[in-house]
Amino acid sequence: MLGCSRVFRRLYSFKTQYERVAQCPGPAVDTGCTHCELPKFPANKQIDYDRPLSKTKANPWKHILVLSGDPDYRNWPSRFETAPGTVISEIQAHKRQIIDMFHPVLTSMTSLQEKPATQDNVVFGIYPDGLRVEVPRDKVEEFMIGYLSTIPENLDEADSKEMETLQNSFRAQFASRPLENDLVLICGHLKRDVRCGELAPLIKSEFEKVIQLQGVGNTQIGIVSHIGGHIYAGNVLIFKRNGDVIWYGRVLPEHVQGIVKLTLVENKIIEELYRG
Repeated sequence: MLGCSRVFRRLYSFKTQYERVAQCPGPAVDTGCTHCELPKFPANKQIDYDRPLSKTKANPWKHILVLSGDPDYRNWPSRFETAPGTVISEIQAHKRQIIDMFHPVLTSMTSLQEKPATQDNVVFGIYPDGLRVEVPRDKVEEFMIGYLSTIPENLDEADSKEMETLQNSFRAQFASRPLENDLVLICGHLKRDVRCGELAPLIKSEFEKVIQLQGVGNTQIGIVSHIGGHIYAGNVLIFKRNGDVIWYGRVLPEHVQGIVKLTLVENKIIEELYRG
């Protein structure tokens, strides 16, 4: 197996320059759900509006999405990593042997249903690589070695080259291509937390309506499994096709038109919602 790097590398830099704006503009139209009634949460499950949002996101080296996912998000198990038979539990089983602890990998289920070439294959989106990779279910370990392992920095040049060649040979087993769409994924993991679970369908519906109204192409909308920070629901992640990922928190349906206009279309980050 490829070994561990001793140097912690900070999260990748954005590939696109994003202008920052302080606040999300109010909605221009009412789609029918823009100002819909919000769920009432128990006293111990309130949304935190006091703590700053900045730098509250997870800080993975890579984020892997299951794009040939499970649409029945309301019945997702509380923890995919311990649910037998799921591809995320398979990845978890190999993590300790393959993934460098200094280069953490976050793996998420989605409700998206991108069809693989073969029924038993899994379609992954890899960020910040900006790649779509199709993997047979019996080749998950080889996929991880090729795309999720790191080469130790203390090797001499010859050994480093040899390991790089080995890693490339594992990658060559899989069909890959650049991502074609931006993704808007809302955390809606109901069995993990009611706040995300109940807010997500409202936010998703509003995104679907606004995307259609504004004629925004090359964009898919779906639900993503637990990404941390339920107290900041609604959590919305924008996965750009170039590999950039923008995390927003405390998003309500009334913010959606502003996010679509500023972030999806104009490549601007809204500071009041920005988790990192």
